[in-house]
Amino acid sequence: MNLGVYIDAHPDIGPAAGMVEQAGFSHLWVYDSPLVFGDPYMAMADAARATETVTIGPGVTHPHARSPLATAQALGSLAKVVPGRVALGLGIGNSARRSLGQPPAGRREMREYAEAVRTLLEGGAVTTGAEGQELAIRFIHPDGRWLDLSRRIELWISAFGPKGQRLAGEYADAVFIRWEGEEATVAARERIDAGSAAAGREPGSVKIATVFAVYPVESEAELEAEEARGALGPLVISRLRYLTANHEDANEVPDAFRAGFEAYSRYREGLDAQTRQILGKAKADVDRMKNEAEARGDDELRRRAITEGWLRSRRQVSPAAADYAELLKRFSSETQKTIEACAAKDLATEPESHRTPERQQELEQRYFGDGRGKEQGGR
Repeated sequence: MNLGVYIDAHPDIGPAAGMVEQAGFSHLWVYDSPLVFGDPYMAMADAARATETVTIGPGVTHPHARSPLATAQALGSLAKVVPGRVALGLGIGNSARRSLGQPPAGRREMREYAEAVRTLLEGGAVTTGAEGQELAIRFIHPDGRWLDLSRRIELWISAFGPKGQRLAGEYADAVFIRWEGEEATVAARERIDAGSAAAGREPGSVKIATVFAVYPVESEAELEAEEARGALGPLVISRLRYLTANHEDANEVPDAFRAGFEAYSRYREGLDAQTRQILGKAKADVDRMKNEAEARGDDELRRRAITEGWLRSRRQVSPAAADYAELLKRFSSETQKTIEACAAKDLATEPESHRTPERQQELEQRYFGDGRGKEQGGR
C-alpha cells in the first residue's frame, strides 16, 4: 500500500514536494482550482525538479479545464522532466464548475475526454473540429526534445458515486473513492470490479485510492494553536457552509456543530450583499433540487441535492499555510504505520472472492515485503 498527499498549486511548491518525498509518500497530487490556487502544471514542474521518486499529477483536473490536446501536451512535457513519474487525476469538475456557475461534465463525457488524452499520449490521433470540419490531429514530434511519450501515464478517475465507480472500472487504472467506512469500500470494490468484468478486464486489476483528511497531533492542546486552526479552519468552514445551506435552525444539526452553526449564521448576516448573494444562490439551487426530488419521490435526486449542498459549500475556501515538514514527519512515522498494519491485519476492503492463498501472499508481500508496496494506489 502506498500513500499520497494533496497540495495546493503555487509556483514555489518545490520545498514542500521535497518534504513529501522525504517523508516516504509515493504520490503528490496538485489541486486544479483556478479560482483558489495557482496553475497546477507550473506547480508540478517545480515539484518535479525538487524530487526524485514521487509520482506527480493533477488531483484532479476535469474535461472543461483544458482541451484534451492541452492536457496531453502538459503531461507529456512534465514527463520530459520526470520520465515515468507522471499520472493524470481526472474528475467531472463538480466544485470547480459549480464555482463558475456551470454544470460539471457528464460521466460519459469524462470518459471520452480521458480516452482522447490517453490516445494522444500514446502517440495516436484524435478527431477535433466542428461538425463537417473534423480534423485528425496527433503530436508531430512525440520523441523530440519537447515531450516524452515513451512511458505510460496512468489514469486515476475520481468517482464517489456508484454509477461513476462502475464506469471507471471499465477504463481507469485507479479510482479515487471517498472513505465512508469498510462496508462502503467493499461495495465500491465490487462495483469497480463489475465494470472491469463488463469491459473484459481482470477483476481486481483497477487500483483503489481512498481519499481522507488527517491532521496528526501529539496532544489535544495542539488543536488550540493557530497552526491547527489555519490548517483545519477551511474544513470546518466547509462543513458549516454545508449545514447552513441545508438547515434553517441549529436544532436540526449535530450537537457538536450547533454553536458553530449559530456563529457562522451571524457571520453570514454581516457579509456584503454580493457575497451573501453567492452563498444564497447555492442554497436556493440546492433547495430547488430538494423540492423537485420530494415532488417526484426521487431518492437519487435527493441524495444529489445533499451532495450539491456540500460541494457548493466548498467554494472560495482557501487553506492557510501549514508546517508541512512537521505534519509529514508525524504522518509518516505514526499514521502511515497504523494504516498499513490495519490493512494487512483484516483485509477489510478485499471481497471474500479475492482472498485466495495467492492473493493473500500478494497482499502480505505488498504490505510487508519491501516496506513500500508494489501498487501505486492505497486502500
